[in-house]
Amino acid sequence: MNNTNKWLMPAYCRNFRCKADKCRNTCCSSWRIPVTKSEYQRLITMDCSKELDRRIQNAFVIPETVTESCYRYVSFNWLGECPIQDKGLCYLHREKGEAYLPKICRLYPRSYKQINDTLVMNCSSSCERVVEMLYEEDGLNPVEDYLDQQPELHYTIKEEDVKQLHLFQRIIQDRSTTLAQSIAAVCRIINEEEFRKDFGSDTDPIKEALELLSRFLSGNTRLSPIAEAVIDRYENDSDLYEADRERFEKKFPDWMSFFERIINNSMIYENFPFVDKRTDRTDSYKGLCVCYGLMRIVCIGHTAIHPTIEDLIDAVAALFHMIDHTAFYYNVGIIAENAAILLKL
Repeated sequence: MNNTNKWLMPAYCRNFRCKADKCRNTCCSSWRIPVTKSEYQRLITMDCSKELDRRIQNAFVIPETVTESCYRYVSFNWLGECPIQDKGLCYLHREKGEAYLPKICRLYPRSYKQINDTLVMNCSSSCERVVEMLYEEDGLNPVEDYLDQQPELHYTIKEEDVKQLHLFQRIIQDRSTTLAQSIAAVCRIINEEEFRKDFGSDTDPIKEALELLSRFLSGNTRLSPIAEAVIDRYENDSDLYEADRERFEKKFPDWMSFFERIINNSMIYENFPFVDKRTDRTDSYKGLCVCYGLMRIVCIGHTAIHPTIEDLIDAVAALFHMIDHTAFYYNVGIIAENAAILLKL
């Protein structure tokens, strides 16, 4: 039996399959993909066709700081795409098989973590197909499966903290209250005094959300066009947001349960509230509030202009391209002064 380790995962992960050339926003473009020294040396010296060798020889650039784990970056072509990609499919994957792919390409959007003695697998909501699956079904119930895989990240957490982690996930899934109320309940457990002060601010939540959104755009080519249009829409006419909000909630009546699944999925992916060793739990609760607020304003604003389900999916995936793959919670802790007011959006 090749499948050696028992993994705990959300049920939808069992059925995840890459959309490959059917993906509207492929992960093979506009993303700085590092390769290790051993991966790079294996790729440039392997036996392959002349066409694949040509693509590989032109595929990499040297990063400003060279390390064993970030020895080269994939260099995008003039279309902003990986030069090894061919019509939405990976030339390397097609010719040599999955085993030859760099680790990041092979694993994405999956995350493999060990939390104490438990192996946990999850997928990022930055992936278009993951967001589609979470829109289509309530697939977050935990299941077990055997995978021939090793953990990439290791967390050692006190047993009482593990219980709190599971408690937070259950609170977010509680549909007897609104999603904003569930998030507020998590925040109060983490730091009630700070939350009450934060939530009681008289700052305009729309202006706060737009300011934060603008500060998170730097270098993010996937989120930028969506976010810039949203900022332009509301920056000088915040009253328009209320009319857009009503239309959004009528057009997507299940928006709250969809957002709940997306946020809970990201909490699992990020190991919330133990997101980053540089953050404390107050930073984590602020990140959760900002995550909710930005998803509200980005999705409401984007679908007011582009009103299809596919547009909603694209907006969520673009936002979590930033949330799940940057130091989002750490940055929120630094720049967000009144994060909790975004629950009012």
